[in-house]
Amino acid sequence: MKLSRFNNVKESILKFFKVNNSIHTAAIFIVIIPLVLFFYFQQETEDSIRSSIFEQQKQVQIDSTRAIAQHLQSDMELILSRLQGLAMSSIIQDGDYTSNLTKSLLVDYYKKINSTTPVDRLFLYDKNGISIIDIAPSGNPSYAGMDFSFRSWVNETKNTMSPVVSDMYVGIDGKNRIAMTHPIITTNSSGSYYNGLVGVVIPINEFFNYYGNIYDIQSQYLAVLDNKGTQLVHPVDSLVGKPFFGNFTQNLTGHNDRLNNLVKTVMSGSPSSEVYQFINSERLNAGYPIIVEGAPMYSVFVITPTSFIYSKINEIIDKERLQMLTLIIGIIAAVLLLILFLSKVNSTLDKSVKRRTKELEDTNRKLEIANRNVQIHDDMQKEFINIAAHELRNPVQSLLGFSDILTKLIGNIDLYKHPMEAINRNAKRLKRLVDIVLEVSQLDSDLLTLNKEPINLKEMITEIMCNYQDRTNGDRKYNIVLEDSSGPNDSKILNADKSRLTQVIRNLIDNALEFTKDEDEIMINMNKTNNGREIEVTISDPGYGIHPDVLPLLFTKFVKKSSRGTGLGLYVSKKIIEAHGGRIWAKNNENGNGVTFGFSLPVQDQRSNPDNFNDTNQ
Repeated sequence: MKLSRFNNVKESILKFFKVNNSIHTAAIFIVIIPLVLFFYFQQETEDSIRSSIFEQQKQVQIDSTRAIAQHLQSDMELILSRLQGLAMSSIIQDGDYTSNLTKSLLVDYYKKINSTTPVDRLFLYDKNGISIIDIAPSGNPSYAGMDFSFRSWVNETKNTMSPVVSDMYVGIDGKNRIAMTHPIITTNSSGSYYNGLVGVVIPINEFFNYYGNIYDIQSQYLAVLDNKGTQLVHPVDSLVGKPFFGNFTQNLTGHNDRLNNLVKTVMSGSPSSEVYQFINSERLNAGYPIIVEGAPMYSVFVITPTSFIYSKINEIIDKERLQMLTLIIGIIAAVLLLILFLSKVNSTLDKSVKRRTKELEDTNRKLEIANRNVQIHDDMQKEFINIAAHELRNPVQSLLGFSDILTKLIGNIDLYKHPMEAINRNAKRLKRLVDIVLEVSQLDSDLLTLNKEPINLKEMITEIMCNYQDRTNGDRKYNIVLEDSSGPNDSKILNADKSRLTQVIRNLIDNALEFTKDEDEIMINMNKTNNGREIEVTISDPGYGIHPDVLPLLFTKFVKKSSRGTGLGLYVSKKIIEAHGGRIWAKNNENGNGVTFGFSLPVQDQRSNPDNFNDTNQ
């Protein structure tokens, strides 16, 4: 008996350890296997990340170089434009170079230019190269009265009578500068004459340092060459002013073919990038040309030591490695805990899903009720508008009739004539509104009936234009022009409701006239589209255009471009065109002035019923 009890206890103990050993073994595998896999794949992943991030950094550097070049180009063109405005000003064109008014004008232009680009001074030279006015920051010497005809860019401006961007030169104070000038040209009956120039001088280092680092070669920096290959800016001072393809620079760079080809490509006007060795270190170089006056003037290069890039990449990788390791440890712990809490979480989720399901069902019921109420309200509103329009029709018609009778009885009695005219005019306006409301009600109820017949669209538009030309609106004259871009033998025959189509065209012309002046031209164009199966009509005006927020809603009810009208005309026009199987649209003109409305309709095939029409004007 005692032996039997001992054996039972022994088996229980062994079973306990076996079970715990299984748990321990599983736990060890759960911990070790992910860590082994993590370190196994980490190296490949990091190499891939390094390559991917380097390519991203390369693209960022290319984009940054393009942005800097475009910014430089924009700033230099702005300077030339302002110098042109100064040279063309009436004061300077009149030859007034010495008055206080001229000096004030130059001071004003100096402030404008300096607000966007750092310049040393703004000056005005006479035709002999003598400085007349010299605007410089406070504390700097004035060069007024000095002879600068020895400067090559002064003579180039005089000889070419064109704007000039100079080569780099050393100023009187020893600083490297470039000059930008614009000639003062006087034109009379005898011809054009050179009377001097206006210009600015720009300190090279201050100018280009505004766009990037030009001093620290250990980080990303800027290098700039002119169109002759002279190096204007470089962190290595000994390279500044040296030709890039000269012996000094080539010996320093080791006659690097990759670098040389990159510089040649950019100087020719095409952006490029390259990775190469430079003084025992690798460089990523992205170049972009600066186009001034239509030709490559400078080449800007953004250069980064790859060690600088990889140091940033390693920081990212180390951070990602730590995060990934932390994540794996957290996942392991979460998996171990998840097994213990899974049933409780499942129960909680089940209760949450049931609760949310019930809430969604309640919300859906409320939405269905709200939708029904909205539909009922909409139906009631349509019914009310329809009844109101019908009830107003007869009183308005009576009002019009009696006002016409009273107008005839009153005759030319001024005391009653003008009030009766106002009554008649407003009654007609009310009648038009009632008719539009009834028409919209029919369209909403799909009750529009079309009386289709073969019509010649070109003849119909010409007739409408004649009606406008016969009308008078104060002193205004209507300038409406029809242009037929289709071939002379193309059919203009449509199977359409003439009165409805006339209504659409008149509505679009009225819209154009409302937003144009007396002398403005309204252009109507006809053209065949869709391989000749459709005819397209566009009506363009040079008015104010349509706000982009209004444009998508223009053909819906109660949307309008002005404070006048009901906002229903374009909606009615759209319904009529669509009932004919066509489409209608509107867009702002590409030149920024005015808007173009257009519609297209299917063309009647003459061969289907040749006895019905004789289109001799085609």
